[in-house]
Amino acid sequence: MESEKKDGVMGKIKGIKSNIEHMISDVNVADLKKSINSMVKDAQKDFSKLVEKDLADVKKKFKKEKNSIEKKVNSTLNAELSKAKKFMEAQTKEIKALQSKLEKMMKSGSSKSSAKKATKKVAASKKAVKKVVKVAKKATKKVAKK
Repeated sequence: MESEKKDGVMGKIKGIKSNIEHMISDVNVADLKKSINSMVKDAQKDFSKLVEKDLADVKKKFKKEKNSIEKKVNSTLNAELSKAKKFMEAQTKEIKALQSKLEKMMKSGSSKSSAKKATKKVAASKKAVKKVVKVAKKATKKVAKK
C-alpha cells in the first residue's frame, strides 16, 4: 500500500519532469508555473498523507509501550509493597513479643525486689533479736556476778 503511494508520488514526479520538458519546448511559462504548482501541491498532499499515517502508527506504538511499561511498573511496585508489608508485620510481631517479655521481666523483677526487701527486713529483725539476746545475757551475767 505504501509502495503504491510511493510509486504514485514517483510517477507524479516523472510526470512533472515530462511536463516541464514539454513546456520548455513550448515556452509557455504561465502554464508551466500553474502545472508545477499543481503538481507540487499534489505531491505535498500525498506526502502529508503518508506522514500522518506514519504518525498515527507511531502514536499507537507509543501508547502500547506506555501501557506495557505502566503495567510492569505497577506490578513491580505492588510486589515490593507486599514484601515491605510482610517485613513490617514480622517486625511488629517480633517487637510485640519482645515488649511482652520485657513487661514480664519487669513484673518479675519488681516481685523479686519486694521479696529481697522482705528478706532484708527479716534479717535485720533477726540481728536486732540477737543483739537483745546478747545484751540480756550480759545483764544476767552482771547480775549473777554481784
